[in-house]
Amino acid sequence: MAAATAGSGEAADIDGDGHDDLAVGAPGATVRGKSGAGQVALAFGSEKGVVAARHQVLSRADPRIPGSPQAGGAFGSALAMGDLDGDGHADLVVGASGENAGGTARAGSVTVVFGARDGLSDAALTFHAPSPTERGGFGGQLTLGDFDHDGLKDIAVADGKQIALVLGAKNLRDTNGPKITLHVPPGGGAALERLASGDIDGDGHDDLVTIASSDDPADEGALAVLPGTDSGVGGEPLGHQVPLPSADFALAVGDIDADGKDDVVIDTGFGDAPDDTVLRTYPGGASGLRVDDPVVWKGERVRSDTVRLADLDGDGHADLIVGDRRAPSAEGHNDAGALRVAPGSKRWFDSSAMRTVSLDTRGVPGGAAGNDRFASALAVGDYDGDGTADVAVGVPGRSLKSGAVCVLLGGPDGVSGRRAALFNPEAFGADPDAASFGAALAG
Repeated sequence: MAAATAGSGEAADIDGDGHDDLAVGAPGATVRGKSGAGQVALAFGSEKGVVAARHQVLSRADPRIPGSPQAGGAFGSALAMGDLDGDGHADLVVGASGENAGGTARAGSVTVVFGARDGLSDAALTFHAPSPTERGGFGGQLTLGDFDHDGLKDIAVADGKQIALVLGAKNLRDTNGPKITLHVPPGGGAALERLASGDIDGDGHDDLVTIASSDDPADEGALAVLPGTDSGVGGEPLGHQVPLPSADFALAVGDIDADGKDDVVIDTGFGDAPDDTVLRTYPGGASGLRVDDPVVWKGERVRSDTVRLADLDGDGHADLIVGDRRAPSAEGHNDAGALRVAPGSKRWFDSSAMRTVSLDTRGVPGGAAGNDRFASALAVGDYDGDGTADVAVGVPGRSLKSGAVCVLLGGPDGVSGRRAALFNPEAFGADPDAASFGAALAG
């Protein structure tokens, strides 16, 4: 999974200058009087990190984007970046989970805006589920991965209890509607809850990692892997499933022990989850996840529904990044939010070295306040091009839900308040009015 490692080049580099770029979703933004139509702001990376002064703003009001603004459309409710057409520029994938599509109310849609040397190009396409369902929320969960190992990123989108797969292609921008194939996640039957990608078995194909529920409401779930194949995604699971007491688990993929096979971390913010399912690592292997040999977190109990893996200190091992949007501020205000980071190694995570970063951390601008919900969304990318991953942190509740995004730069000591930056919607040219800026991130 490209986002799991630093210095990945084309992973999130829209303009091809060697610095990853940052996309920020503001799904609550008002556009042409349509409340909650949604916007996406793109800011570009540089040697100094993310530069707010150079940005682009997208919405359905933009002539390059098909369609028109819809009240409650939530354009920007999910984001991803990767090179879908092989031109060396990352493309931006935008979910709009509340939009009407195919004549169906709130069915949801996905838009691809193609990258170019000057930033986002004028080429874009929009697609929806093959069989749109009312309030289906298509586009609310998506991930990218090179499942067929052709060098182009592919798009996987949650479509109810199925996975909709669009393969990358050199002529993708010339198609009116991409070919979509449907796949059933292992252990599902009621709903597909989480998606991620990475090469679990080390065969060069990205695999699709899912958490699906077998009943509704989802009080049972399963973590499983569908293998990448030369034709896309295989139908039979790779290895065994991991039964879960609910489907309310966060999911992250990356190579922690640097053995060439991606590993999977799960965690949950579900308060009643048993101790033996909170924050666990399942190592990757040639036969799939080593489900009988999970690595149990030994440090302070951390509950989260937002987890990422990225090499923040440049040692070749993915580090653990856990968002706790419910954490209190230093003054005791609820839901201020915090980020917890633990370094990875050949022996997995060092819980004794876990570090907490928040808007109260020295060097981080702003100061924490109640209901900020810092770390509700996370993205990783090498914004300053130094070879280590940096972290973008969504703060969608800040300033009465106007929102903000905080960028923490990585380095030999990982992330801290050093050179941290906090951006409000206006800095990126986005609408500030209850926009939930930072509710979704990609980069």
